[in-house]
Amino acid sequence: MTNKVKSNKALKSLTTFFTQEGKVLSENEYNLLGSKQPILGSTLNNIFGGYRGAISALKSSPRFGLIVKSLDTPEVKSTAKVVETKAPVEPIPAKKPVAAKPAKVEVEKKNG
Repeated sequence: MTNKVKSNKALKSLTTFFTQEGKVLSENEYNLLGSKQPILGSTLNNIFGGYRGAISALKSSPRFGLIVKSLDTPEVKSTAKVVETKAPVEPIPAKKPVAAKPAKVEVEKKNG
């Protein structure tokens, strides 16, 4: 995580950019801007961990959150797939291992 100065500076430039645009851009729209991006994608990755992290930090920010919430925000679709599962399988109880018995050793006693 980077320091607060870098993150606040990035949030400020993103806020001014989005207010000029009139909406919060989706990740694909932001990437299509190319050199017109206020903050490059690699810098966003270093500071916030990606575009989604930057937008969530922007929305939760006490300074810039109210400004961004008033703009049109695209819905972020989840990329996780819903997996249908079958009925739960009952676990098979494990067999208890049989303890190995030590071999009996006969000791011959010597006389004398």
